[in-house]
Amino acid sequence: MDALAFGITFGLPAFGAALAVGLIGAAALNAFGRNPEKLSDIRTLMITAIVFADSLAIIGIIVAIIARFI
Repeated sequence: MDALAFGITFGLPAFGAALAVGLIGAAALNAFGRNPEKLSDIRTLMITAIVFADSLAIIGIIVAIIARFI
């Protein structure tokens, strides 16, 4: 049962980050399709948003690991 709780705690942040990165990428491609001359601005904002989404996933995974060993 402990392993199941760890797997769920580990998997949910990773799933959330993957979903967020997919939505961010789709939104960036949509924005680029509407306004192609703003490629560098859109790319910068997309990378920043992906970094924030991944950092939340990393924090969730670290919390899962800490909770596993306490």
